[in-house]
Amino acid sequence: MRNSFSKDFGLLEGQTYIIGREGDIYVENHIYMDFPSVSRRHAAMKIKNGRIYLCDLDSTNGTYLIENDSLVPFKNGYVSPSQPIVIGCVKCTISSLLTLIGVHSVSKNTKSSSENTLLMPPNQ
Repeated sequence: MRNSFSKDFGLLEGQTYIIGREGDIYVENHIYMDFPSVSRRHAAMKIKNGRIYLCDLDSTNGTYLIENDSLVPFKNGYVSPSQPIVIGCVKCTISSLLTLIGVHSVSKNTKSSSENTLLMPPNQ
């Protein structure tokens, strides 16, 4: 069943979307990010009960939430569409990633916006 959030982004309840460098930018259910710091299969997003569930897929450079101007390591849990995150070294929001599903990609050659910014790698 679809809810208003799902309708806004054209998402199906229960569908999983993979974030990473692997695959083709036009593959359905894939968010392609062309950055060396992003793993081939970096993270996954799933719509569960009208909410967004984000899960790091044991990526090399990690997934982080940005809270109070600090990077907080993130493994899995529910996130809001406006949540700022870092995938590898790429700062974005959940909603900016959702707009890319199967349509566009974020790449090194894409002009940066306030929602998609290349960051320095987090201290490990």
